[in-house]
Amino acid sequence: MSYQNQKTLYSELRPFADMMIDQGRGVTVSDLTFASAEDRYSTSYIPLTNGTSAGGTSVTLPAGSVVKFMQKNIGEAGQGFTAALTVGETNNTNGDRQPSNQVYIATHLGFKVYGTARASSLDEITIEDQATMAKICGNTTWSLTVGDGIKRTLGTVLEYPAGSGPTGFVALSSTTAVLSSFANNGAADCEQKRKLPIPIVFPPNIQVDLELKTGAAQTFNNNVLAATSVNGQGGFGGIAFKATFKGFRMTMPA
Repeated sequence: MSYQNQKTLYSELRPFADMMIDQGRGVTVSDLTFASAEDRYSTSYIPLTNGTSAGGTSVTLPAGSVVKFMQKNIGEAGQGFTAALTVGETNNTNGDRQPSNQVYIATHLGFKVYGTARASSLDEITIEDQATMAKICGNTTWSLTVGDGIKRTLGTVLEYPAGSGPTGFVALSSTTAVLSSFANNGAADCEQKRKLPIPIVFPPNIQVDLELKTGAAQTFNNNVLAATSVNGQGGFGGIAFKATFKGFRMTMPA
């Protein structure tokens, strides 16, 4: 283990050294062996519905839409998508649980949010309006269920920013300078993913469900999320949420 990884591991997990991993065997965090520091990420899709309003064409993020993460592997369709997920959407390779001798301990979480044209498309469409981004993220909650435990709603997407991606650029020509801005769930210079109050443990051979759920229906007017075309990018058919955990992969004792 490198010195930097060792230092990060100890500072992040030291307060939770006695956290129980396997009750039957009496295995705690302090009994685990470090394997790697790594991110785990997975992307899900919620379709929008089309309609009309006083301002013209509108689209709506439906109420009560539910979708899960970390269910499908690279090369599999699902989580709202009909297209097979690539390494751009997930690095999951073991379905909804860890292998028998491994534990993943997540210390940070962040959600990236963007649009796609349809469930069969993985092409990213940038959401350019900050108010729209805030409305989507603030109206969508995430919950966690480990095994047969109680489902716990732990926050909104807005409260767990990804802090990644472009926030703007200046396009220069011989006569003009045009400023374009892009909304993100967290500015590029904000903290890279929020630290979880208590680490999330993905234990071996136990199903872990990370789930998103929308609140009240949210309607977007004036072509902010137009069903036809947005600045030449094509229309929005739905919203993609990419959840990225930062943490440590550990090995169970023999």
